[in-house]
Amino acid sequence: MASVRKSLLWSYGSQAVTLGVTFATSVIVTRLLSPVDMGIYALALAISGVLGVFLSFGTQAYLVREADLDPRVVRSAFTVNLVLSAALALCLFAAGAIELWLDQQALATVFLIMGFGPLLSALEFVPATLFMREMRYGVISSVTVVRVLVTAGVTLGLVFGGAGVPGLAAGPVVANLVCALLYMALRPRDLIFRPGLYQFRAIAVFGVQMLSISGVAQVASRGSDILLGSMLGLAALGLYARASSLSALIFVNVYGLATGVIFAKLSRDLRETGEIHHSFVRALRMITGVMWPLLIGLAIVAGPVVQLLYGRRWLPAATPLSLLMIAQFVVLGFGMNWELFVLRKETARQTRIEIIRAVVGTAIFAIGCLFSIAAAALGRIGEAVVGYLLYRPHIDRLAGTPQGEIGGIYRESLLLTITATLPVAVTMLSQRWSPDVPIAWIVASTALGGAGWALLLWRREHPIFEEVRLLLARLRR
Repeated sequence: MASVRKSLLWSYGSQAVTLGVTFATSVIVTRLLSPVDMGIYALALAISGVLGVFLSFGTQAYLVREADLDPRVVRSAFTVNLVLSAALALCLFAAGAIELWLDQQALATVFLIMGFGPLLSALEFVPATLFMREMRYGVISSVTVVRVLVTAGVTLGLVFGGAGVPGLAAGPVVANLVCALLYMALRPRDLIFRPGLYQFRAIAVFGVQMLSISGVAQVASRGSDILLGSMLGLAALGLYARASSLSALIFVNVYGLATGVIFAKLSRDLRETGEIHHSFVRALRMITGVMWPLLIGLAIVAGPVVQLLYGRRWLPAATPLSLLMIAQFVVLGFGMNWELFVLRKETARQTRIEIIRAVVGTAIFAIGCLFSIAAAALGRIGEAVVGYLLYRPHIDRLAGTPQGEIGGIYRESLLLTITATLPVAVTMLSQRWSPDVPIAWIVASTALGGAGWALLLWRREHPIFEEVRLLLARLRR
């Protein structure tokens, strides 16, 4: 448990920097660019996401979960990843050429710049994956901080210089180059320059299963953005993308980071003891205990937050942001499902679930697009409910939890959520949900709710309280 705690501390320490810098960059860029500009970039990201669906091949997860790692397997995984990355790069370059032919200069430039990204990322694949397998998150976190700083510096420099939308694409590509060089310098003994196909069949089978799971979800998500842009226009897509990216920024930087560490821990537990119940339950209590209050709290104050950060012209993004936060709240009801299915080697079953979820979810989202971006965001809640109904029956069996245990965790986290968010909800309700509610009122009511949340953690001897206590004790030494 100490290694997990240390990994989480490293990860969240770097992620605090990452989140702060990324968040500040997004605020500045959003104020400099228009909804149409953001819509163009969102469309490029969506098309890139659909074209790059085969990068969800899961080669990294394959190496992390393997009990005994043969160097020849590492070489094969590198080869597969390199081929897929090169294929995506060619697709992006081709998309750029097509957009040039159609006289869509801004979109073409973005695609041509983005095409270099996957080629550079392939160079860091092996060292980054091996650091993750060894749970050396100090190294990973440090490189992540460098990545976000380079991305922010290049992006802001270009946008301030008048580059516009292409500046958004250039930042991540330059950061990929810098981080690839860093990883290669930190682990030169593991650099691979010779391809291999050892155990290619096993990697391919696992990859196809991962592609069926993550790929279906990615196509559904990115395809939905393309659908929204074509039905409601680029300005509407820009507004929706701003709400979606803000919600994703929070979700990925808190939940996504934690599950990356937890997956490595669960993999180790399964290899060494054959069971994952204790680690899973503890992780679920901590994730929902933090994330649920955060998500619902932001859903409540979406209007004032959007106005404060981006200005009044972006206020139409507030309602979609609120609804997307609620959708993520529901998604956490079947959180860590990917980790469980992968570890239990039931990815074929998850593939079927993801296909059903994607088809039904996209249909609901498309119906919402017939009306407005708020209705489209409401469709995401419907998709999340479908996911809960499909996944929840399998969680107890995969995690080894007795019937009713997870339900008890959800009740506990719901109580924490109500305690934390009730004061700010009363404040917003008293002002009829106006975006002009004084920030001081929101801060005061949030602090009151936070104090109640902390008190409840202490009374229930919650794992979050225990982790904070251990951290403070370590800092006093």
